[in-house]
Amino acid sequence: MKKYTVLFIILVLCACSQQKQDVEWDNIPLAEGDLVFRKGLGTKTRAVLHVDTLGIYSHVGIVVVQDSVFRVVHITPGEREADENVDRIKIEDLSQFWATDRAKNGAVYRLRNNGSGKTAAQQALRLLQKGILFDHDYRLADTTQMYCTQLVWYAYQQAGRDITSGKRSDLNVPLYSGLYILPSDIYTNQDLQLIYKF
Repeated sequence: MKKYTVLFIILVLCACSQQKQDVEWDNIPLAEGDLVFRKGLGTKTRAVLHVDTLGIYSHVGIVVVQDSVFRVVHITPGEREADENVDRIKIEDLSQFWATDRAKNGAVYRLRNNGSGKTAAQQALRLLQKGILFDHDYRLADTTQMYCTQLVWYAYQQAGRDITSGKRSDLNVPLYSGLYILPSDIYTNQDLQLIYKF
């Protein structure tokens, strides 16, 4: 009986992996300023979802155009390039952002009446050029270093739009106490519409 259970689990995992591998990244209808979420697989994801009571996703980036290609600007700890010794803002293809070793599932959301999307994307590219470092202290008031949700919120704020509608999460957990922007503070915004998910 155990052999059949193990075989079933292996088949299910392979099917899920194959389903994600078959995504045609170029056919997702992206636009500048789209918000790209993912639910990761590791300790960071569990930590975020532990404090984010409405948690579906643990990480977010913003869609930009670079060299006529849609890419994702985001910032996260622990995904450094081989030659780097600090966590900093980065730009990747969607297939990298949603790679099987990084994402269990994900989604693309777009703000309705989003005249500010292109400007927000340009702001994200400006921050990329500055080489913003990841803020391991998660200080919302400090924009010299940032965390993922702060980055996309700040890019949109510079474009004249608050993608959180002023929503903040008040945390009081070991090491972190105060107001933070969690992923659900963004994706629960009623002005967001789902474009794609897996």
